[in-house]
Amino acid sequence: MASMTMISTDCSSSTAATTRLIPMRWHKGKALHFSPWVSLSNRLTASSFPSLSFKTRAFSPLISAKIVTENAAKVIDGKEVAQQIRKEIAVEILRMKDAIGVVPGLAVILVGDRKDSATYVRNKKKACEAVGINSFEVHLPENSTEQEVLDSISKFNEDPSVHGILVQLPLPSHMNEEKILNAVRIEKDVDGFHPLNIGRLAMRGREPLFVPCTPKGCIELLHRYGIEIKGKRAVVIGRSNIVGMPAALLLQREDATVTIVH
Repeated sequence: MASMTMISTDCSSSTAATTRLIPMRWHKGKALHFSPWVSLSNRLTASSFPSLSFKTRAFSPLISAKIVTENAAKVIDGKEVAQQIRKEIAVEILRMKDAIGVVPGLAVILVGDRKDSATYVRNKKKACEAVGINSFEVHLPENSTEQEVLDSISKFNEDPSVHGILVQLPLPSHMNEEKILNAVRIEKDVDGFHPLNIGRLAMRGREPLFVPCTPKGCIELLHRYGIEIKGKRAVVIGRSNIVGMPAALLLQREDATVTIVH
């Protein structure tokens, strides 16, 4: 018997989002022994349960059963894969620079002084530096107006040296998050939060320009470990716009049967 269940845990909140996908496989192999005598109906045969081996005793209707199974779960090393991907991106950026003289630029807009948000932004800048991407940052105070944020987005939208724009979430409560995210041009929406990108992700035969990074990273990990998704059952816990919902859509695109629990 061979089957795999993938569990995606969406712990997204105002401060963080985490997704984990855990593959489980069972194969014939390692024996799991029960007690010498297991009371089973003597009508059971080996053909009834191909993964069971049966031994019968002439003087007893009881059957000794041995279940043959193995837990072959893989440990997925995200750090190792991330290092490999960064090496690949660095090489690609050098080729791009040599071929067309363009270096990708990523702009981040941070509003307020949340320590967790500041840490995320700092890590993004380090990642950019590591692979050769130019990084830009606008840090606005907590009491900034919504229009000030929109003005910063507009500036980056028009800047040809900026190819991607990230608005660090969460925003202060007095701001309209949907309005601000929708102001980012779809071709620079590297977070994949624009309704047109999400709409394309949901439709068969359409391709989004960008996909939210956390669920995209989970699918990439499965691909790089050669784990087949097609035909499997997947459970996604949570339905946030940032992780849960796009994770479910990506799994559907891989022909998994998806259940969303919330």
